[in-house]
Amino acid sequence: MMYRKKSLKSAVSLIPATLVILLTVSCATVYHRFVMKGSIIETSDSDVYLCIGSRDGAAVGQELDVYKILQTKPQPTFFRREYTGKVRITEIVDEHFAKATVISGKAEKNDIVELTRPK
Repeated sequence: MMYRKKSLKSAVSLIPATLVILLTVSCATVYHRFVMKGSIIETSDSDVYLCIGSRDGAAVGQELDVYKILQTKPQPTFFRREYTGKVRITEIVDEHFAKATVISGKAEKNDIVELTRPK
Protein backbone atom coordinates (compact mmCIF):
# COMPACT_ATOMS: atom_id res chain seq x y z
CA MET A 1 0.00 0.00 0.00
CA MET A 2 2.83 2.39 0.86
CA TYR A 3 4.44 1.72 -2.54
CA ARG A 4 1.24 2.71 -4.40
CA LYS A 5 0.92 6.01 -2.49
CA LYS A 6 4.52 6.92 -3.26
CA SER A 7 4.13 5.94 -6.92
CA LEU A 8 0.93 7.97 -7.29
CA LYS A 9 2.53 10.96 -5.57
CA SER A 10 5.54 10.76 -7.92
CA ALA A 11 3.31 10.51 -10.98
CA VAL A 12 1.21 13.50 -9.88
CA SER A 13 4.32 15.59 -9.24
CA LEU A 14 5.52 14.90 -12.80
CA ILE A 15 2.46 16.56 -14.33
CA PRO A 16 3.49 20.17 -13.54
CA ALA A 17 7.06 19.48 -14.64
CA THR A 18 5.84 18.02 -17.92
CA LEU A 19 3.59 21.04 -18.53
CA VAL A 20 6.46 23.44 -17.89
CA ILE A 21 8.66 21.60 -20.37
CA LEU A 22 5.93 21.54 -23.03
CA LEU A 23 5.22 25.25 -22.58
CA THR A 24 8.90 26.12 -22.76
CA VAL A 25 9.40 24.17 -25.98
CA SER A 26 6.28 25.56 -27.65
CA CYS A 27 6.43 29.03 -26.08
CA ALA A 28 7.94 30.81 -29.06
CA THR A 29 5.35 29.43 -31.44
CA VAL A 30 2.33 29.83 -29.14
CA TYR A 31 3.38 33.25 -27.84
CA HIS A 32 4.13 34.50 -31.35
CA ARG A 33 0.91 33.18 -32.86
CA PHE A 34 -1.53 34.36 -30.22
CA VAL A 35 0.06 37.21 -28.27
CA MET A 36 2.72 38.99 -30.31
CA LYS A 37 1.51 38.49 -33.88
CA GLY A 38 1.16 41.89 -35.51
CA SER A 39 3.01 43.79 -32.79
CA ILE A 40 5.65 46.41 -33.45
CA ILE A 41 8.55 45.06 -31.42
CA GLU A 42 11.24 47.66 -32.15
CA THR A 43 11.59 51.07 -33.77
CA SER A 44 14.56 53.01 -35.12
CA ASP A 45 14.29 56.25 -37.10
CA SER A 46 11.60 55.58 -39.71
CA ASP A 47 12.03 51.78 -39.61
CA VAL A 48 10.02 49.40 -37.46
CA TYR A 49 10.35 45.69 -36.82
CA LEU A 50 7.14 43.70 -36.86
CA CYS A 51 6.21 40.40 -35.31
CA ILE A 52 4.81 39.14 -38.58
CA GLY A 53 6.84 37.17 -41.09
CA SER A 54 6.78 34.79 -44.01
CA ARG A 55 4.86 32.16 -42.04
CA ASP A 56 2.06 34.71 -41.63
CA GLY A 57 1.99 35.52 -45.34
CA ALA A 58 3.94 38.79 -45.06
CA ALA A 59 5.55 40.00 -48.29
CA VAL A 60 7.75 42.91 -49.30
CA GLY A 61 5.60 45.82 -50.46
CA GLN A 62 2.55 45.02 -48.34
CA GLU A 63 1.06 48.01 -46.55
CA LEU A 64 -0.25 47.68 -43.03
CA ASP A 65 -2.35 50.03 -40.94
CA VAL A 66 -0.95 50.89 -37.52
CA TYR A 67 -3.14 51.07 -34.42
CA LYS A 68 -2.49 52.07 -30.85
CA ILE A 69 -4.48 50.12 -28.28
CA LEU A 70 -6.01 52.42 -25.70
CA GLN A 71 -7.53 51.26 -22.46
CA THR A 72 -10.90 52.73 -21.57
CA LYS A 73 -12.70 52.34 -18.27
CA PRO A 74 -16.43 52.30 -19.12
CA GLN A 75 -17.90 48.87 -19.54
CA PRO A 76 -18.62 46.73 -21.51
CA THR A 77 -15.54 47.51 -23.67
CA PHE A 78 -12.24 48.09 -21.90
CA PHE A 79 -10.08 48.64 -24.99
CA ARG A 80 -10.31 50.48 -28.27
CA ARG A 81 -8.07 50.80 -31.31
CA GLU A 82 -6.92 54.17 -32.60
CA TYR A 83 -5.49 54.44 -36.12
CA THR A 84 -2.09 56.17 -36.04
CA GLY A 85 -0.44 55.51 -39.41
CA LYS A 86 0.69 53.14 -42.12
CA VAL A 87 3.85 51.09 -42.75
CA ARG A 88 5.20 49.24 -45.80
CA ILE A 89 7.17 46.01 -45.45
CA THR A 90 10.67 46.45 -46.91
CA GLU A 91 12.29 43.19 -45.82
CA ILE A 92 11.23 39.78 -44.55
CA VAL A 93 13.65 38.95 -41.75
CA ASP A 94 12.46 35.36 -41.29
CA GLU A 95 9.28 33.35 -40.76
CA HIS A 96 8.36 35.40 -37.66
CA PHE A 97 9.64 38.94 -38.29
CA ALA A 98 9.72 41.68 -40.91
CA LYS A 99 11.19 45.15 -41.28
CA ALA A 100 8.97 48.01 -42.44
CA THR A 101 9.15 51.74 -43.12
CA VAL A 102 6.64 54.26 -41.81
CA ILE A 103 4.94 55.81 -44.85
CA SER A 104 2.38 57.96 -43.01
CA GLY A 105 1.51 58.95 -39.47
CA LYS A 106 3.51 57.29 -36.73
CA ALA A 107 4.27 53.82 -35.46
CA GLU A 108 5.59 53.12 -31.97
CA LYS A 109 6.79 50.08 -30.09
CA ASN A 110 3.85 47.95 -28.84
CA ASP A 111 1.45 49.34 -31.44
CA ILE A 112 -0.18 46.71 -33.65
CA VAL A 113 -0.35 46.39 -37.41
CA GLU A 114 -3.00 44.95 -39.66
CA LEU A 115 -2.91 44.29 -43.40
CA THR A 116 -4.67 47.08 -45.26
CA ARG A 117 -7.87 45.68 -46.72
CA PRO A 118 -8.82 46.69 -50.28
CA LYS A 119 -11.89 48.93 -50.33
